[in-house]
Amino acid sequence: MKTLLINPPYPLSEVPIIPMGIAYIAGVLEQNGYEVQVLDLLVSRESKDKIKRKLEEFQPDFVGTTCVTVNYHIASDILKYCKQVDKDVVTIIGGPHVSFTAAETLCEAPWIDIVAVGEGEFTMLDLVKGKKFEHTPGIAFRANGTIEQTVQRPLIQNLDELPLPARHLFPLSRYHALDAACSLMAGRGCPFSCIFCVGSRMGGRRMRYRDPRLVVDEIEHCLGYGFTEMHIENDLLTLNQKHLYAFCDEIMSRGLRFTWSAFARVDTVNPEMLKKMKEAGCTALLYGVESGVQEILDKIKKKITLEQARKAVKMANEVGIDVQATFILGLPGETKETLNRTVKFAQELDAFYGLHVLAPFPGTEVRDKAKEYGLEILTSDWTKYDANRPVTRTEGCSPEDIISLLYRYYMGLRLTHDDLTGVNTGQAEIEKEKRKPPLAWALLKNDVIESICPIKLDKGPLEDLAAKIAQLVAYPQQQILSSAGSWVDKGILKYTLKDSHTAWRWG
Repeated sequence: MKTLLINPPYPLSEVPIIPMGIAYIAGVLEQNGYEVQVLDLLVSRESKDKIKRKLEEFQPDFVGTTCVTVNYHIASDILKYCKQVDKDVVTIIGGPHVSFTAAETLCEAPWIDIVAVGEGEFTMLDLVKGKKFEHTPGIAFRANGTIEQTVQRPLIQNLDELPLPARHLFPLSRYHALDAACSLMAGRGCPFSCIFCVGSRMGGRRMRYRDPRLVVDEIEHCLGYGFTEMHIENDLLTLNQKHLYAFCDEIMSRGLRFTWSAFARVDTVNPEMLKKMKEAGCTALLYGVESGVQEILDKIKKKITLEQARKAVKMANEVGIDVQATFILGLPGETKETLNRTVKFAQELDAFYGLHVLAPFPGTEVRDKAKEYGLEILTSDWTKYDANRPVTRTEGCSPEDIISLLYRYYMGLRLTHDDLTGVNTGQAEIEKEKRKPPLAWALLKNDVIESICPIKLDKGPLEDLAAKIAQLVAYPQQQILSSAGSWVDKGILKYTLKDSHTAWRWG
C-alpha cells in the first residue's frame, strides 16, 4: 500500500515550518515498511497539474492531508481534485478542525472518505494495513448511506515509541531558503482549560513527555539537516521543571550550539529556570497573555494575573531572552474601554507584542457556550477564521471597534517618529520586516526558479539567474544576486550546465 501525504498551503504569508503531524505519520508508515511520499504545497506553488502529476507518477492507494480551521477549505479542495483524478484513491483528512466537525465534514464534502479524529499516527497505520473501517478507532466514515464514527482512539501514552519525524521527505532546501526554524515535539498535552483553545481536548489534560535524551538526539539529527534554529512546539515546555532542566542539561553536556524558542505560561517561569534555558541556547519565548484586563482573564479561565505577566517578562529580559506577548481582542466581556486597556498594558510590558482577534474555533468552549459568554458568532465562514479579523461581537464591543483599533495599531507600526505615542519603535521596524514577503518566499510560492530554466549562459550562471529573476519579481537585481550567491554557497540552490544553458533547482 502506498500513501501520499499532502501539506496544504495557508492563506497567510507567515514563515512556514515543517508540520509535525504529517512528518510523524510519514515516519510511522516508513518504520512499518510502507511506501510514503510527501507533496509539500506550503513552500511551492499550489497547482492542479502538480497534484495530478504526482498522483499519476506515484499512484497512491491513500491520500491524506491535514488542516486547521482557516485552511480547511483549501485542504478539502485538494482532496476533491484528487478524487477527480483517481476515483478509487482513499482520501483522508485530519487535524484539529475536522476532529471536532467530523460528521459535518463528511456531509459537506462527499469526496472525503475518512476523517481522522485526534492523534493520527496509528490511525493512519491501521488504515494502510487494511484494517476495516468499523474496527479502526478514531475515525468517521460513511457506511450504507449514514455517517459512522468509531470509538475514540486512546492517546499515545509512550511518545518515545514514535520514530523520528520523516523530515527527509520534505523539500528541506526550500525551508532553509526561508531561514525557517525546525519544529520539535518534546511532549503533548495541556492541563489548562482556556475557553478559546482546543489544546487540552486534542492532546489530553495529562502531560506526556518524551525522554529528554531522545529529544536532543532528534535535535542533533536536525542539525545534520542544516537547521540552526529549533522551535519546541509543546504547549507548555516550562510546566515540568524537572523535565525542562534535564533537557537543558542534555543540550549543554553535548556541547551543542544552536538557538531555540518555545511557548511558556507566565505563571510557570522563574529566574533560575530562565537562566538555565538561556545557557542552553533559548533566545525567545512566547507568552500568551491574552488580555490586559484581569476580569477578562478570569472569565476565559486563563488562570494568570497581570502581575505575573509583568514579572515573567521582566525575568526573561533580565537573562537576555526575547519575549513575544500575544493578546486576543474580542474576548467575552470585551468593551471599547477594555480594548484600550489591553493595548495600554501591552505597550507597558517592555516586550514585543502581537494583537490577534478571537476566532471561536470548533471544539472550543467559547464556541460551544457562546451565548452563556455573551458572545454573538457572526459567521461560520471558515475562510474568515484567521484571527486577524472579527467574526464575533460582544454587547460592549462591535467588529467595527476592533477594526478601528487594529487600524490604529498597524498604522502606528508603519511609523518610527519620536513623537509616535505608545508604540515601541523597535517593534515597528520588526513588524514592517515581518509584513514584507522575503525574496525566497516570492520565488518559492510561484515556482519562479522552475519556470525560468534553462537559462542561456551569458555573463555567468549567477548573474544570468539574477537578471532573469529581476524581470519577474519586484526586488533589486543586486539583492537577488547576493541572496542567490548565499544559497549556492550553502548548497540550498544548485545548477547544472549543459549545452551552454544552466538549469537551476533547489538543492
